[in-house]
Amino acid sequence: MNKGGNREVDSRVYRTGAVGEPPAPLPLRAGPLRLWLETHTGFLRRVCLGKREVLRGIYVAVRDENWGTIAPRVQEIRREVQGDCFCFEFQCEHREREIDFRWHGMVTGQADGTIIYEMDGEARRSFRKNRIGFCVLHPIRECAGARARQVRTNGEVVVGRFPRRIEPQIFGQSPFRDMRGLAHEVRPGLWAELRFEGEVFEMEDQRNWTDASFKTYCTPLALPFPVWVKAGTRLRQRVVLSLRARGLVRLAGGVSARAKTVQVSWPAEEKAWRPLPKVGLGLATHEEPLGEQEVEWLRDLPLGHVRYDVKISEESWPARWRRAVRQAQGLGAPVEVALHLSADINEIPAALARKLNDSDFRLARVLALREGEAATSKATLEAVRELLGRRAASVPVGAGTDAHFCELNREQALGKVAWREADFLFWPITPQVHAFDDWSLVETLEAQGDTLVTAGAFAPGRPNYITPVTLKPRFNAVATTVEKHALGSDELPPNVDPRQSSLLAAGWTLGALASLSGAGVSGITFYETTGWRGVMETASGKPQARGFYSIAGGVFPVYFVLAALQGFEWVSAPVLSSTGEVSAVGLRGRGGRQRFLVANLQGQPREVELKVGGKRWRVNKLNEKSYLGYCRCPEAFFEEMRLVEEENNWRRGEETGILLGLGPYEVAVVDEV
Repeated sequence: MNKGGNREVDSRVYRTGAVGEPPAPLPLRAGPLRLWLETHTGFLRRVCLGKREVLRGIYVAVRDENWGTIAPRVQEIRREVQGDCFCFEFQCEHREREIDFRWHGMVTGQADGTIIYEMDGEARRSFRKNRIGFCVLHPIRECAGARARQVRTNGEVVVGRFPRRIEPQIFGQSPFRDMRGLAHEVRPGLWAELRFEGEVFEMEDQRNWTDASFKTYCTPLALPFPVWVKAGTRLRQRVVLSLRARGLVRLAGGVSARAKTVQVSWPAEEKAWRPLPKVGLGLATHEEPLGEQEVEWLRDLPLGHVRYDVKISEESWPARWRRAVRQAQGLGAPVEVALHLSADINEIPAALARKLNDSDFRLARVLALREGEAATSKATLEAVRELLGRRAASVPVGAGTDAHFCELNREQALGKVAWREADFLFWPITPQVHAFDDWSLVETLEAQGDTLVTAGAFAPGRPNYITPVTLKPRFNAVATTVEKHALGSDELPPNVDPRQSSLLAAGWTLGALASLSGAGVSGITFYETTGWRGVMETASGKPQARGFYSIAGGVFPVYFVLAALQGFEWVSAPVLSSTGEVSAVGLRGRGGRQRFLVANLQGQPREVELKVGGKRWRVNKLNEKSYLGYCRCPEAFFEEMRLVEEENNWRRGEETGILLGLGPYEVAVVDEV
């Protein structure tokens, strides 16, 4: 047992940041299709035909006037599972503040592969909403570029394809709109057909927010929102999935069990190895000073920069500037300044130019931003360059957004982004815009690299920086009203995720590094230095907030992932035999030194066949038990690497490697001897 804050907790809490684990999803069959149902949320997931994913998911969303998602509470009524068919019936309610919506749900699967999801709901009080209804998710791996067929509400059939690059999100201009039906080609001659009843549906490319799916949803965004839902209002909707074969096409997909062993190898081509991106951290927003031990541990990280946000509309910005400069100097890192100008571009304090030109600190780059602007305009970029004065010739100035890639993608499509004049592009990433569970969190790793590919298409030749990466959104970029959070003394702020101190966060961060590096990112700003949103807890810690577990004066598991990058110059993303089960990267340093990082992203033990050549290797693993021993002496983790036992080596022809057994959410570092 570990004493966190003023409560004793089981060490397993450091797996995912939560006490206990959610119920395992229920595996089901609908004829040739296999799928999983979360019985505690009503979320239908991963509808597969053999190894091919047909749908990523179906669920009912209730979103308030600020697009906040109201969590469901499910009460099971009936469950019937018979071989290749099933029926699951339940009651679900969404209650939070003024929202009170209850619905009856039923999901059925038939032997011919038909799946029907029905909801019949009622508002039990009056409230404002932006959306209530079905969301259907389509996988990007199988659907990007796939042939598609829409059925509009007037009966018109529109033939086309799912987009390959990320489609800009422009209200009223979606190529997939005004739909009552949608089909896509699963494989030659075989189509998955969807029929929607009870509402008008349209589709958006969720890669704009790094969700790994296209989403078909209701109600169309071109209609006004938020709207009042009066008490007693009934809403009934239905989604039907069916398979349609043309010619002699076998529907049998087979039900393949998930492989116990995951194979991981690296591309043989040298071009697959890219320069390791510059990695930095955000300066802590809690504004507590860094202690000597914190500075020492942070200096052990390969800090290419630290990010500091300057919002000149806030009167306290000069004092915060001085504090940020002192911390950057103590860490020996240059500063990435996110400069937020006022909406009135002429309201620029004279002191700002002097501080930007102060020689007391190194300036890595400037992110040009302005209040009220979704992405950087030419006027904003020019104003920032003018402020830099003599430094303008040597300090890169970037155009981008502080919200989501969605805003940058949309604004560039409308011709409002000064990417041609910018030295680089930038945008942040967070995995929790539409979904918040562990499974969805891991899925976002598939989509992160697509943002870089899309940016490279509309702004060729520009370096790209992802800044910052955070588990929770730092603010609500799409709120329609001013959000008020009346927090109790034991409640977490909305921008804090209890998984920040978990092994899952470490594995997810490793996956983000692999995805973004593989797509050619130039630099990444991860999280913050210390505190609830950082890579370590503060020296004194904080009163134990509900649901956040940490050790005062200890580093978080994610610290070890970043520390493992120290001394390496090249990185390669792996080739995986499966998706969503492990994350991994390969590292190379001077003299050909090699290191491999592998993390289990699942709650079950996993065997990993690591193809790493015929040399001798040392390994150390971070799990919930070893973490407690290393969190206050992280350097010992790398000093206590052990030789891989001979019986864990394998050879098949000319291929050689080692077999790693990874426990739930365990992270392994493998070094060449």
